[in-house]
Amino acid sequence: MKVCVIEDDSLVLLHLEEMLKRLGCQVLTAATVNEGLRIVEDWSPDAVLVDILMPDRDGLNFIMDTRHLRDSMRVIAMSGGGRLASSSILQMATGLGAHAALTKPIREEALKAALEG
Repeated sequence: MKVCVIEDDSLVLLHLEEMLKRLGCQVLTAATVNEGLRIVEDWSPDAVLVDILMPDRDGLNFIMDTRHLRDSMRVIAMSGGGRLASSSILQMATGLGAHAALTKPIREEALKAALEG
């Protein structure tokens, strides 16, 4: 499975990348939503993990921008809270079409389940 991870926190990004590789996934990472969109266009991943609260554009924008890819790409929203309560923002993400929503810190079992659907 090809997975793109869009996350601005380098430690979280590395942790997710390591987990995904243990699960047998090919992984490309992006530190911004715009970079993630380029990876999606060029690489056509099977799934994308996107942080909702990002510095350039939020993950909700990413979900809206990739609506036309929903059938061919699984979108998993993630958030650690920050300015907004995690549950509220993740509810918004699933309302916009994310297939799954995970609260940080993310456990490997939860990540695997979200990828498998």
